Formats: sequence, structure tokens, C-alpha cells
Amino acid sequence: MITVVDPDAARVAVAAGAVACPRPGCGGRLRVWSKARARRVRRRDGTEVRLRPDRARCRVCRGSHVLLPAGYLPRRGYDVHVIGAALLAAAQGAGYRRAAAAVGVPASTVRGWLTSVATRSATLVAGALELTRAAGLDSYPPGRAPVWAGRALPEAVAALGSAARGYVLALARPIRAPLRAVPAGGTGIDYLRLIAERHRRAIHAGFGVIDPGGLVADQRGWPLINVLTRGGLLTPGPDG
Repeated sequence: MITVVDPDAARVAVAAGAVACPRPGCGGRLRVWSKARARRVRRRDGTEVRLRPDRARCRVCRGSHVLLPAGYLPRRGYDVHVIGAALLAAAQGAGYRRAAAAVGVPASTVRGWLTSVATRSATLVAGALELTRAAGLDSYPPGRAPVWAGRALPEAVAALGSAARGYVLALARPIRAPLRAVPAGGTGIDYLRLIAERHRRAIHAGFGVIDPGGLVADQRGWPLINVLTRGGLLTPGPDG
């Protein structure tokens, strides 16, 4: 599975042979292959959408990949806004039944979501902390740890929120050098900025997202968290 921000732009990029296979060591190019199986997905406003994303196939390794829009999770009948709202409610103290009632989803389904995130909490928190630190921020101020520290679900939700905030503040846009006079004998090249920008691009590449138009920089909230976790909020992403 590959996350895409703009399905139409992603389709054009794949058709043009501009998208590399995400499998490590492959190096092949993807081509448009078919469509994934259709499913109905309920959105936060209660409406349903028929989702049938594109499927691409590598010309070299022959592996196939579903191009899933950022607002949706693999194999789920609810979009990321619904799932995120339930997770946030539970992280703030609501039991699974109350969280389920808040989003209009069966309690057993929400309980499964909460269990999945709690089970994956260590992995989610580790990835979120890495991204937050790359943005030059702390997950929480120094001193006494917050009340949610060490509690699997609240800690994961808080860490993901911090990572999304750090991305928006420091990593979403290219790092541009301020205008300044070049000293005599200087090159005018800001090597620290170049290194920082290279690091930022490497972080973006790690998201495994197809985004020809650079629209991921405009994502916010749970769709952004979905991108940052490579679609692995509830289940392991494509790299496990």
C-alpha cells in the first residue's frame, strides 16, 4: 500500500513512469495496473463514499501496490477522521462505549481500534518522537512528565499530535536561506541550510507517499498523521 495525497496527480505520475517501486532494493518503476476492490467507507459527516483506489504494479519485481488516498486507512470501513475522533475521545478519558457513541460506530469496532493503537503504542511513539526531534521540538516540556505518560493509548495519541505539529512548523516547507550580504572571499553558500534541507527531503521520502504536487505540506490533522505513519495507525505499514 502507498499513500497518495492527490489520486489524479498520482495516477498521472505513475502512468508517466515517474514513481519508483517502494520495495527496498528493487529500483523498478510502477505502472498503472488495475483498480483495488471497491468498498463503502463512512465519513465523519455520516455520508458514505464508494472507495475504489488505483492499483499499480512494478515493471521489475511485479509487485502490486494499492494507491490509497491519505484520508483512508487500509481495510477499514470508516475514514481517518472518524477513527481519529474515536481515538482522541478515548485518549481524553472516554471509555470505548462513549467514544463509539460520539462517532456513531459500533462499540466493538471502536474497542478494536483502541486495542490496535494501544498494542502498537511503542512503535507509534518511537516514530513520532523521531519526527518531533527532527523538527527541533520536545514532545512535552522538561520537568515532570504529563499525566498520560506511560499510558499506551493516550501517549500514542499525544505523541502523534506532537509529531504532526512539528512537521507543520518545521518540516512541511523547503528550508530557505535568509537574504544576507556575502563577506569578501565567501562563497555565499549556506552549507548548514543545504544539509538541513537534504535531511528534510529524506524525511519526506521516508513517508512513502506519492505527492507530485507537494500537497502533503498542506495536510493537517488525522490525514497528516496517516501520512506520517505510512497508513499504519491501526496496523503495521508497508515496512512492517
